[in-house]
Amino acid sequence: MKLRFLILFLLSSCITYGHGPDLAIMMVYQQNGKTLLVVKSSLTAFEGEVDFIFGKNAYKSPEEFQLLAISHFQKKCSVVFDGDTIGFNNPNVILGHETTLITELSNVPARFNSIDIRNTMFGDIPANMCEVILALNGLPQKQYILNNQNKHIARFKLDGGKWTLDESTHSINYMAVLFVSMVLLIALTILLFERKKGKFQLKG
Repeated sequence: MKLRFLILFLLSSCITYGHGPDLAIMMVYQQNGKTLLVVKSSLTAFEGEVDFIFGKNAYKSPEEFQLLAISHFQKKCSVVFDGDTIGFNNPNVILGHETTLITELSNVPARFNSIDIRNTMFGDIPANMCEVILALNGLPQKQYILNNQNKHIARFKLDGGKWTLDESTHSINYMAVLFVSMVLLIALTILLFERKKGKFQLKG
């Protein structure tokens, strides 16, 4: 019974790790000839940042809240192609339990060798993380975790049509991978132990 409870606890920890207000997703992708940037997180995360930066009485309507969220985004996020900072066109916030901010990236070069991404939008939330996903046409998809250790900054370089990471941030991401791997390993070990234990009981 205790073993089953431990497994459920470990799995629930993974779920919380993946869906809590301290996790955001930032995706850069291309569609219909446009390059778009999307940031998704819980409404709680957006509200927490807006309230902390501007004050809880700074807005009286959803529209005013959306404008403040956009202003915060423009100050805390940046995308740089080959050293040139890219502008954000017509950013829009879609409110909901999972709130989404979407904007078009302006003047993205057709060819480039590097992308620098910074997202400190939720930097006031302890242990906040942001999963960056690059899904650009003709290139392999790339995923990476921005966190406090790498200061929510990453540089992606193209080498032979494949993404590489700046060495100063590349090693940090193994912490998140190690965490998930350890949880899965422990859960698998417990399951195997229970199965063997059940066999011994049947033989007896």
